[in-house]
Amino acid sequence: MWDERIERVRAFADAITARDVEAALEVCHPEIEFSSLMAQLDARPYSGHAGIRRYFREIEATWEEWRVEVEQLLPAPDGRVVIVMSTHLRGKGSGLPLAQRIANVWEFRDEKLWRASLHHEPADALRAIGVEGG
Repeated sequence: MWDERIERVRAFADAITARDVEAALEVCHPEIEFSSLMAQLDARPYSGHAGIRRYFREIEATWEEWRVEVEQLLPAPDGRVVIVMSTHLRGKGSGLPLAQRIANVWEFRDEKLWRASLHHEPADALRAIGVEGG
């Protein structure tokens, strides 16, 4: 179970960097709920497969370059997975770079990515699953 869940989270991060919405959708539950610092143009989370498609459109509209570097993938005792990552972005038009270290705590439904809680500080995500550090 853990290996599969960790690989699904990694596959989602890789799909973001590859700009591959179809690969992202393969690992997402149809009722996915996801928030992102990379593209969130309003306060609404990205919901369902239509929301993931919107997420990719908003990234494309906002950023000239983007990539996600996975730093850690950790299983939680309750079945969740934490991903700690660095995002590297360059603004469309402005060319301004932005790099930020963040984390998501992923929950699963039917062994697909279902709900992510976004943490601006990776240590907060680790504490959420009962692990100190970050």
